[in-house]
Amino acid sequence: IAHEINNPINFVLNSANIIGMNFEEIKEIMDEVVDKEDGDQIVDFMNTIDIEELQESMDIIIEMLGNLKYGADRVTEIVKGLRTFSRFDEAEIKTVDIHENIESSLLILHNKYSDQNITINKDFDTNLPEIECYPGQLNQVFVNIINNAIDVLSENDRPVIEIGTKYESDKALISIADNGSGISEEIKEKIFDPFFTTKDVGKGTGLGLSISHSIIQQHNGEIKVDSILGEGTKFTIVLPKSLYSVKSDEQAVASN
Repeated sequence: IAHEINNPINFVLNSANIIGMNFEEIKEIMDEVVDKEDGDQIVDFMNTIDIEELQESMDIIIEMLGNLKYGADRVTEIVKGLRTFSRFDEAEIKTVDIHENIESSLLILHNKYSDQNITINKDFDTNLPEIECYPGQLNQVFVNIINNAIDVLSENDRPVIEIGTKYESDKALISIADNGSGISEEIKEKIFDPFFTTKDVGKGTGLGLSISHSIIQQHNGEIKVDSILGEGTKFTIVLPKSLYSVKSDEQAVASN
């Protein structure tokens, strides 16, 4: 997160320095004009000024002001994303916009997937309503799955992660797919087992997908994996729109 914030801050500082240098040059010209005693001296001095160079300085200032706005907007975006992701520790069920949760999870991993030049394609269903969930736990699921996709794409020449959402039969469907090497049927059967990992020693605990599976079960949902060797892997998460009603129905069955 510090790295994510430092990038736009450095962008702002560099732009501010360049603006400062160009304004200093313009100020020197203005000081010279003010020091002249009469109009003839001013005219003579103005004739010595390289107008094209002055215009170039003004163009640079305008460009750098745009960069300042971009950097400030980026910091604002990061802070907004952190506010969403900070629900991580909330234990209460809340109604949330799943798309905001996905975006905040991508924000957390932005530096990692950017360093690998991974393209993130998003296909969000605009009709997807807010759903009831434990938002912090759901963020953890998204980060775990997207992070795994990033890891498997480390050797891919044209890495792509596709994230999509759909709303069907009062359920939210979230898919996260990569164009990595895929996984075999044998590995697919063990992928949600605790401590199972295909990563090198020291690079994975084998708990990420196991925890994610448990979290989705707690939401009365389902998590599925489809994979083709040599083509990639897709995780699909199915969540009920109303967690309260599902839990109420379960309690009613239990009481009977």
